[in-house]
Amino acid sequence: MSRERFAGLTHKGHVAFVTGAGSGIGRETALTLADLGADVAVLDWTPGAANDTATEIEHMGRRALAFTGDTGDERTIVDAFARTRETLGEVDVAVACAGVLGQGGPVFETSVADFEQVMGVNVRGSFLVTREAAKGMRKQKSGAIVLLSSLDGLQAEHGMFSYCTSKGALLNLARAAALDLARDNVRVNCVCPSVTYTPLLTGRLATIPNGDAVLASYAERHPLGRVLTVGDIASAIAFVTSSIATGITGAAIPVDAGIGATWDNYRDPPWVHRG
Repeated sequence: MSRERFAGLTHKGHVAFVTGAGSGIGRETALTLADLGADVAVLDWTPGAANDTATEIEHMGRRALAFTGDTGDERTIVDAFARTRETLGEVDVAVACAGVLGQGGPVFETSVADFEQVMGVNVRGSFLVTREAAKGMRKQKSGAIVLLSSLDGLQAEHGMFSYCTSKGALLNLARAAALDLARDNVRVNCVCPSVTYTPLLTGRLATIPNGDAVLASYAERHPLGRVLTVGDIASAIAFVTSSIATGITGAAIPVDAGIGATWDNYRDPPWVHRG
Protein backbone atom coordinates (compact mmCIF):
# COMPACT_ATOMS: atom_id res chain seq x y z
CA MET A 1 0.00 0.00 0.00
CA SER A 2 1.40 3.38 -0.97
CA ARG A 3 2.07 5.92 1.73
CA GLU A 4 0.28 9.26 1.78
CA ARG A 5 2.38 12.25 2.74
CA PHE A 6 1.67 13.57 6.25
CA ALA A 7 -0.74 16.43 5.77
CA GLY A 8 -0.23 18.26 9.05
CA LEU A 9 -2.87 19.68 11.35
CA THR A 10 -5.41 21.71 9.40
CA HIS A 11 -9.12 22.38 9.31
CA LYS A 12 -9.05 24.17 5.97
CA GLY A 13 -12.35 23.71 4.16
CA HIS A 14 -14.16 22.50 7.27
CA VAL A 15 -17.32 23.88 8.82
CA ALA A 16 -17.38 23.67 12.61
CA PHE A 17 -20.19 24.09 15.14
CA VAL A 18 -19.18 24.89 18.74
CA THR A 19 -21.44 25.36 21.76
CA GLY A 20 -20.41 27.29 24.85
CA ALA A 21 -18.32 29.39 22.47
CA GLY A 22 -18.85 32.72 24.19
CA SER A 23 -16.10 32.18 26.76
CA GLY A 24 -13.54 29.77 28.14
CA ILE A 25 -12.75 26.49 26.41
CA GLY A 26 -15.58 26.84 23.90
CA ARG A 27 -14.44 30.26 22.75
CA GLU A 28 -10.80 29.21 22.46
CA THR A 29 -11.84 26.07 20.57
CA ALA A 30 -13.85 28.11 18.06
CA LEU A 31 -10.95 30.52 17.55
CA THR A 32 -8.41 27.70 17.24
CA LEU A 33 -10.48 25.93 14.59
CA ALA A 34 -10.74 29.25 12.74
CA ASP A 35 -6.96 29.70 13.07
CA LEU A 36 -6.62 26.34 11.32
CA GLY A 37 -8.90 27.30 8.44
CA ALA A 38 -12.45 26.41 9.48
CA ASP A 39 -15.60 28.48 9.15
CA VAL A 40 -17.35 28.34 12.51
CA ALA A 41 -20.89 28.58 13.86
CA VAL A 42 -20.92 29.43 17.56
CA LEU A 43 -23.64 29.19 20.20
CA ASP A 44 -23.75 30.54 23.73
CA TRP A 45 -26.54 31.38 26.16
CA THR A 46 -25.01 34.67 27.37
CA PRO A 47 -26.43 37.55 25.31
CA GLY A 48 -23.82 39.02 23.00
CA ALA A 49 -21.11 36.46 23.81
CA ALA A 50 -21.49 34.37 20.65
CA ASN A 51 -21.58 37.53 18.54
CA ASP A 52 -18.26 38.67 20.01
CA THR A 53 -16.62 35.35 19.17
CA ALA A 54 -18.11 35.35 15.67
CA THR A 55 -16.83 38.88 15.04
CA GLU A 56 -13.30 37.81 16.01
CA ILE A 57 -13.52 34.81 13.67
CA GLU A 58 -14.60 37.07 10.82
CA HIS A 59 -11.62 39.34 11.52
CA MET A 60 -9.45 36.28 10.82
CA GLY A 61 -10.95 36.12 7.34
CA ARG A 62 -13.21 33.17 8.09
CA ARG A 63 -17.00 32.97 7.87
CA ALA A 64 -18.95 32.79 11.13
CA LEU A 65 -22.48 32.52 12.48
CA ALA A 66 -23.63 33.38 16.00
CA PHE A 67 -26.56 31.90 17.92
CA THR A 68 -27.83 32.76 21.38
CA GLY A 69 -29.68 30.08 23.30
CA ASP A 70 -29.64 27.11 25.64
CA THR A 71 -27.79 24.10 24.27
CA GLY A 72 -30.23 21.86 26.17
CA ASP A 73 -33.21 23.24 24.22
CA GLU A 74 -34.04 20.99 21.27
CA ARG A 75 -35.52 23.70 19.03
CA THR A 76 -32.48 25.92 19.55
CA ILE A 77 -30.05 23.22 18.44
CA VAL A 78 -32.16 21.92 15.55
CA ASP A 79 -32.65 25.42 14.14
CA ALA A 80 -28.99 26.38 14.63
CA PHE A 81 -27.77 23.34 12.71
CA ALA A 82 -30.30 23.96 9.93
CA ARG A 83 -29.19 27.56 9.50
CA THR A 84 -25.52 26.58 9.65
CA ARG A 85 -26.03 24.10 6.82
CA GLU A 86 -27.89 26.70 4.75
CA THR A 87 -25.32 29.45 5.31
CA LEU A 88 -21.92 27.81 5.81
CA GLY A 89 -22.46 24.28 4.48
CA GLU A 90 -22.60 20.83 6.04
CA VAL A 91 -21.00 20.57 9.47
CA ASP A 92 -17.71 18.63 9.49
CA VAL A 93 -16.76 19.21 13.13
CA ALA A 94 -19.13 19.55 16.10
CA VAL A 95 -17.90 20.35 19.60
CA ALA A 96 -20.21 20.41 22.64
CA CYS A 97 -18.38 22.65 25.09
CA ALA A 98 -21.36 24.25 26.86
CA GLY A 99 -21.47 23.19 30.48
CA VAL A 100 -22.39 24.23 34.00
CA LEU A 101 -21.00 23.26 37.39
CA GLY A 102 -24.28 23.48 39.27
CA GLN A 103 -24.49 24.44 42.94
CA GLY A 104 -22.04 21.78 44.07
CA GLY A 105 -22.49 19.61 47.11
CA PRO A 106 -22.70 15.92 48.03
CA VAL A 107 -25.54 13.63 46.96
CA PHE A 108 -27.41 14.00 50.26
CA GLU A 109 -27.63 17.79 49.77
CA THR A 110 -28.33 17.86 46.01
CA SER A 111 -31.69 19.25 44.94
CA VAL A 112 -33.68 17.87 42.03
CA ALA A 113 -33.58 21.32 40.41
CA ASP A 114 -29.77 21.45 40.51
CA PHE A 115 -29.41 17.89 39.22
CA GLU A 116 -31.82 18.49 36.35
CA GLN A 117 -30.20 21.76 35.31
CA VAL A 118 -26.72 20.23 35.21
CA MET A 119 -27.89 17.14 33.35
CA GLY A 120 -29.96 19.28 30.99
CA VAL A 121 -27.08 21.46 29.87
CA ASN A 122 -24.19 19.00 30.10
CA VAL A 123 -25.84 15.78 28.94
CA ARG A 124 -29.00 16.65 27.01
CA GLY A 125 -27.15 19.48 25.28
CA SER A 126 -24.35 17.15 24.21
CA PHE A 127 -26.87 14.56 23.02
CA LEU A 128 -28.66 17.15 20.88
CA VAL A 129 -25.41 18.39 19.32
CA THR A 130 -24.35 14.82 18.60
CA ARG A 131 -27.71 13.87 17.09
CA GLU A 132 -28.02 16.91 14.84
CA ALA A 133 -24.40 16.75 13.70
CA ALA A 134 -24.73 13.05 12.95
CA LYS A 135 -27.65 13.57 10.57
CA GLY A 136 -25.54 15.50 8.10
CA MET A 137 -22.26 13.69 8.73
CA ARG A 138 -23.83 10.34 7.90
CA LYS A 139 -24.87 11.66 4.49
CA GLN A 140 -21.37 12.83 3.64
CA LYS A 141 -19.75 9.77 5.25
CA SER A 142 -17.33 11.82 7.33
CA GLY A 143 -17.19 14.01 10.40
CA ALA A 144 -15.89 14.37 13.93
CA ILE A 145 -17.74 15.14 17.16
CA VAL A 146 -16.17 15.98 20.51
CA LEU A 147 -17.94 16.14 23.86
CA LEU A 148 -16.28 18.01 26.70
CA SER A 149 -16.21 15.66 29.66
CA SER A 150 -13.79 16.14 32.54
CA LEU A 151 -11.36 14.38 34.80
CA ASP A 152 -14.44 14.32 37.05
CA GLY A 153 -16.00 12.01 34.47
CA LEU A 154 -13.10 9.58 34.68
CA GLN A 155 -12.63 9.86 38.45
CA ALA A 156 -15.30 11.31 40.72
CA GLU A 157 -14.72 14.26 43.04
CA HIS A 158 -16.71 14.26 46.26
CA GLY A 159 -18.87 17.29 46.85
CA MET A 160 -19.66 17.67 43.13
CA PHE A 161 -22.36 15.03 42.69
CA SER A 162 -24.42 16.53 39.85
CA TYR A 163 -21.40 17.62 37.85
CA CYS A 164 -19.55 14.32 38.21
CA THR A 165 -22.66 12.36 37.23
CA SER A 166 -23.12 14.45 34.10
CA LYS A 167 -19.51 14.24 33.02
CA GLY A 168 -19.43 10.48 33.57
CA ALA A 169 -22.55 10.11 31.44
CA LEU A 170 -20.79 11.86 28.55
CA LEU A 171 -18.18 9.10 28.36
CA ASN A 172 -20.76 6.46 27.48
CA LEU A 173 -22.74 8.90 25.34
CA ALA A 174 -19.60 9.28 23.22
CA ARG A 175 -18.86 5.55 23.18
CA ALA A 176 -22.41 4.59 22.21
CA ALA A 177 -22.61 7.25 19.51
CA ALA A 178 -19.16 6.27 18.22
CA LEU A 179 -20.37 2.71 17.70
CA ASP A 180 -23.62 3.83 16.07
CA LEU A 181 -21.73 6.06 13.62
CA ALA A 182 -18.53 4.11 13.03
CA ARG A 183 -19.56 2.55 9.70
CA ASP A 184 -20.52 6.01 8.48
CA ASN A 185 -16.93 7.17 9.10
CA VAL A 186 -18.11 9.60 11.77
CA ARG A 187 -15.95 9.74 14.90
CA VAL A 188 -17.12 10.66 18.41
CA ASN A 189 -14.75 11.26 21.32
CA CYS A 190 -14.59 12.88 24.75
CA VAL A 191 -11.87 15.27 25.85
CA CYS A 192 -11.45 15.22 29.63
CA PRO A 193 -9.69 18.25 31.15
CA SER A 194 -8.50 18.60 34.70
CA VAL A 195 -8.69 22.00 36.43
CA THR A 196 -8.62 24.66 33.73
CA TYR A 197 -8.41 28.42 34.18
CA THR A 198 -11.74 29.59 32.77
CA PRO A 199 -14.45 32.12 33.74
CA LEU A 200 -16.43 29.16 35.12
CA LEU A 201 -13.58 28.35 37.53
CA THR A 202 -12.87 31.94 38.51
CA GLY A 203 -16.56 32.50 39.17
CA ARG A 204 -16.64 29.53 41.54
CA LEU A 205 -13.42 30.57 43.30
CA ALA A 206 -14.82 34.07 43.78
CA THR A 207 -17.52 32.61 46.05
CA ILE A 208 -14.97 31.55 48.68
CA PRO A 209 -12.67 33.78 50.75
CA ASN A 210 -9.40 32.02 49.89
CA GLY A 211 -9.91 31.53 46.13
CA ASP A 212 -6.34 32.49 45.19
CA ALA A 213 -4.89 29.98 47.63
CA VAL A 214 -7.20 27.26 46.32
CA LEU A 215 -6.10 27.98 42.74
CA ALA A 216 -2.46 27.77 43.82
CA SER A 217 -3.12 24.44 45.55
CA TYR A 218 -4.68 23.07 42.36
CA ALA A 219 -1.54 24.07 40.46
CA GLU A 220 0.73 22.44 43.03
CA ARG A 221 -1.20 19.15 42.89
CA HIS A 222 -0.72 18.82 39.13
CA PRO A 223 2.57 17.11 38.24
CA LEU A 224 3.24 19.80 35.61
CA GLY A 225 2.97 22.36 38.40
CA ARG A 226 0.19 24.44 36.88
CA VAL A 227 -3.50 24.42 36.11
CA LEU A 228 -4.42 24.01 32.47
CA THR A 229 -5.15 26.82 30.02
CA VAL A 230 -8.02 26.97 27.56
CA GLY A 231 -5.39 26.64 24.83
CA ASP A 232 -4.29 23.27 26.21
CA ILE A 233 -7.82 21.94 25.80
CA ALA A 234 -8.61 23.61 22.48
CA SER A 235 -5.43 22.18 20.96
CA ALA A 236 -6.43 18.65 21.95
CA ILE A 237 -9.90 19.17 20.47
CA ALA A 238 -8.43 20.56 17.24
CA PHE A 239 -6.21 17.50 16.95
CA VAL A 240 -8.82 14.83 17.65
CA THR A 241 -11.30 16.39 15.20
CA SER A 242 -8.73 16.71 12.42
CA SER A 243 -7.91 14.45 9.50
CA ILE A 244 -4.71 13.29 11.23
CA ALA A 245 -6.69 11.58 14.02
CA THR A 246 -8.93 9.41 11.87
CA GLY A 247 -8.18 6.26 13.87
CA ILE A 248 -9.49 7.65 17.15
CA THR A 249 -13.15 7.14 18.08
CA GLY A 250 -15.05 6.22 21.22
CA ALA A 251 -12.14 7.43 23.33
CA ALA A 252 -11.87 9.43 26.54
CA ILE A 253 -8.80 11.61 26.12
CA PRO A 254 -7.43 13.14 29.34
CA VAL A 255 -5.78 16.56 29.22
CA ASP A 256 -4.85 16.66 32.87
CA ALA A 257 -1.32 18.03 33.44
CA GLY A 258 -0.36 14.55 34.68
CA ILE A 259 -2.70 14.34 37.67
CA GLY A 260 -4.34 11.16 36.34
CA ALA A 261 -1.02 9.38 36.87
CA THR A 262 -1.20 9.73 40.68
CA TRP A 263 -3.60 8.50 43.35
CA ASP A 264 -2.68 11.17 45.92
CA ASN A 265 -5.21 13.83 44.96
CA TYR A 266 -8.05 13.43 47.49
CA ARG A 267 -8.99 16.72 49.12
CA ASP A 268 -12.13 18.31 50.53
CA PRO A 269 -13.24 20.91 47.97
CA PRO A 270 -13.52 24.35 49.59
CA TRP A 271 -17.31 24.45 49.21
CA VAL A 272 -17.83 21.32 51.31
CA HIS A 273 -17.99 22.10 55.04
CA ARG A 274 -17.69 19.29 57.55
CA GLY A 275 -19.60 19.72 60.78
